[in-house]
Formats: sequence, structure tokens, C-alpha cells
Amino acid sequence: MTALWSNPEFIRNLRSQLRPGKVIATACICAAISVATGFAISHQYKSAAGPYGWGPVVFQVAVWLQVLVLAAGGGIACINSIHREKEQNTFDYQRVTRMTPLELTLGKLFGAPAFSYFACLCVMPLAIFGAFMGKLRFSNFVAVYAVMLVGSLMIHMLALLISLLTVKGSHTAAILLLLVLLWGTSAGRGPSSIFQLGPCGPFYAAQIAAWQAWDRSAVTTTAGTFEIPGVVDVFFGKKIHHVPALLAIDSMFAGWFLLAMVRNIKRDPNYFEIYSPLQGLGLAIFVNLLFVGFFNWQGPTPLEAQSILLSLNIVVFFCFGLVMLRNRERLRRIVRSREGAEISWLDLTWPAPLLIAGTLAAGLLVVLGVAEGRNPQVEWNANFAVLRSLFFVAWIVRDIQFLQWMTLRRGKHALVTGVLFLLIFYVCATILMGPLGMYAVPERVPFSAFFMPSAVYLLDHGAWAIRPAIWGAAFVAQWIFIAAFVWLQQRIIAELNSSAKVSVPNPAPAYL
Repeated sequence: MTALWSNPEFIRNLRSQLRPGKVIATACICAAISVATGFAISHQYKSAAGPYGWGPVVFQVAVWLQVLVLAAGGGIACINSIHREKEQNTFDYQRVTRMTPLELTLGKLFGAPAFSYFACLCVMPLAIFGAFMGKLRFSNFVAVYAVMLVGSLMIHMLALLISLLTVKGSHTAAILLLLVLLWGTSAGRGPSSIFQLGPCGPFYAAQIAAWQAWDRSAVTTTAGTFEIPGVVDVFFGKKIHHVPALLAIDSMFAGWFLLAMVRNIKRDPNYFEIYSPLQGLGLAIFVNLLFVGFFNWQGPTPLEAQSILLSLNIVVFFCFGLVMLRNRERLRRIVRSREGAEISWLDLTWPAPLLIAGTLAAGLLVVLGVAEGRNPQVEWNANFAVLRSLFFVAWIVRDIQFLQWMTLRRGKHALVTGVLFLLIFYVCATILMGPLGMYAVPERVPFSAFFMPSAVYLLDHGAWAIRPAIWGAAFVAQWIFIAAFVWLQQRIIAELNSSAKVSVPNPAPAYL
């Protein structure tokens, strides 16, 4: 593997972004801003215990500027990187270079935000000045920049992946998505009521900059000792400091994004496969381990806790199912690769087996987490918890199997059409639920399970006792729908397989 400083893609980005005139102008602007900021803050807080009062404020303002430049500016630069090359039709030339996928990815990861790194370094003197005047502990200084760099690397890796997967006309939406994700991981929203986990983004570095010590989890006053909110996380009942947890979580997500980039950066866009089936399943289980491990079991009831976790899994497995879908062209290549052999049962029923395994594992993991984390004095029935998870499995598999069948049909934008039909179905079903009193009348609630995932939220011993036969029929109906979509999918596969077996007649011999 080529060293980073010898990486052609990294060197190309450095030469294009750090031209002498641009570098000098940026350094002068950052120096002027730093001098003005330091002077203004030192005079505004001059009565507050001297440098000990205004030094930490200068440091915190410098960290905020650096995080904004590095995380937001660098993330936008990473999104623009591959998208701009696609528009200029130069990305195809990079895909056929002799660089390995990892070398090309690392060159873009550290090369695309090179100007953001330089601007961040230009503000570093202001940060060092504030830390020195405020007598900041060196360990706190290191913790601030460790969180900033690891969090920014994770954001940059995600931005590169988004840039790789975007198509024409979606560039603005990609930038807005990145900014929303940055806002969602910021430290200004307060502690979460669902998870016992603090913010996991690079902006948390600015919050650490305001502390006297990064490893302190409580403050002592005349009124007593109080725990600092968002400093201590709880993972499977064990208290851990948030900074190591943040670094570990951001590093692992950066690794998952790096894996997706390396798998696809040199592939033709028509043959993108973000993750292999087992890798995608591993990512879904990993996310569920984080959900269950950091979940706050103190507030909600067991039924509410399971409903919240399964609702979060709707997003996880819907995205997982969309990634695993096979389009018509990809299926045709799979059929041709068999060379006349019989199509395997896994190909005929794809992606149902993988989804069943993933959703079942996630559902049982949620049930196990609820059983261990709930209040022992609250009533809990494990049998109905498992049944709710099985309803969740059937509902997710039904919808994704429908989208798989729609994706294999002829026509343009088959997947978009399938998603649109699915949205129309749920909108119409939701509109009809009100006038029919599906949720208002207890006797009619089981009928809603034929169309909506209501069993995930409403099925308990009391609801089951009213009409058990209807609940059972709704559960069986989901699997009948799944079987119908698999049968329709097999008809399309049989059509493609028959066309692949058509032999080309031998050409007539050529006579000289």
C-alpha cells in the first residue's frame, strides 16, 4: 500500500486546494479573526478572575470555529469531491487507475477536506493561547481534539459515501442531509430521554472545552454533589464515561462507511453493492446492540420499550432491505452465471430468508433486552413479546418482498414505482382506519393488523383475549402475502432463465 504522503489522489487534492495565494490569504484572514476574537473576549471578561476567567472562553470559541470548519466545511468538501468529478466525467478515469480501492478512498478522505484542515490549523494558535492563559489541563486539550478529529473523520467518511451514491439532481439534497445529521449529533439538544447516551458528533468537542477536566462526571457544591448531564453513559447497566464511548462508536461507524467505500469506489455505478448480505446483516445487528445496550429502561413500560425499539428497527431494516434488493439486470447476470444449472432456492426467494434471519435476531435481542432491563415489579409476558416480534418480522418481510417483485418488473424506475405504491397503500389504509373505528373500538383493533403493524404497539393479553382468531388470521395473512410475492418473483426469474437457456444456432461454415 502506498503511503499517504505519496498517494497520487492526496497529492492532487493538495496541489489544487493549497495554492500559495489561497494559503496566504486564508492565513491572514484567520490571524485577523484570531487577534480580534482574543482581544474582544479578554476585555469583555477582564474582571472575571483575570486570564483564568477569559482564557477558557477564548479556547471554547476557537474550538467552535475549528469544529465548524472541519466537520461542516470538510463534510461539504467531501460531498463535492466525487459529485464534481462525475459532472466533469473524470471519475471514470480514476476508477481504472492502478491505485487500490483503499488507496483511492484514503486519498479522497484526507485530500478532499485539505483546505478545511489547513483553516483549522490556522485557528490553532488562538486555541493554544486560550488554553495556556486559562491553565487548561493537557489531558483535556487532547480529549477535545481527539473527539473533534475522530468525529470529523466519521462525518467525512459518510459524506464520501453519500457523494459516491448520489445521482444527478440530488447534490443539494445530499448536502442538506449531511447538515441535518450534523445537527442531530450536536451537543446542544440536551440528553436523550430514550437512550442513556450523550451526543456522538464532533460538536461535542466544544462542550468538553468548557470543562475543567474531561474525566470528571460530577461537580461538588455547597448544596451537594451533582452529576454532569451527558457525561456518563449506561451500556447494559454499566456506567462508562462518554468520551471513550463516543470515540469507540464514531470509530466503528467510520469503519463501516470505509468498508462500503472500498467495496464500491471502483465499481461501475450500475453494479454498486453497498454491503454484501452478511455484512449488511452484521451492520443491522451492530446497530441493534447499540439500541438495546444504551436504552433507558427506567421510564417506559416493557410494552412501550419494545414498541420504541421495534419502531427504530423499522428504519434499520427498511434501509437494509432496500440495500439487499436485486434489480432486473443484476438478476439476469446471476442467472447467466449459473450456466444452465438450476436456480437455487435462495435466489428464488431473495431477500426473504436474509430478512427473516435479521429481523428475527433483532426482535429476539429486543425481547431479551426488555426482559433483563425492565422493572421486575411491572407485569411482563414474554410470550406476547415474542409474538409482537414475529408480527414485526412478517410485516417487514412482506413489504420488502413486494418491493423486490416490483423491482424485477419491466419498466423505468421500477423501485420508485414500488415505493410509491407502498406509500399510497399506507396512506389510504390510515385514512380508512379513523372512520371505521379500527383503533377506537377494541373489538375492531385486531382487523387493523391485516394492513398496519398495529400488533407491535397494541397486542397484549387483553387485546388478544377479545378476538384471538382474528389476530392469528392477520398473522397468517402476512405470510400468505409473502408467499404470493415470492411466487410472482419466481415467475419473472423463470422468464429470465428460459431466455438465458436459448442457444444461439451454429453459424454456417465459411468457404474460401
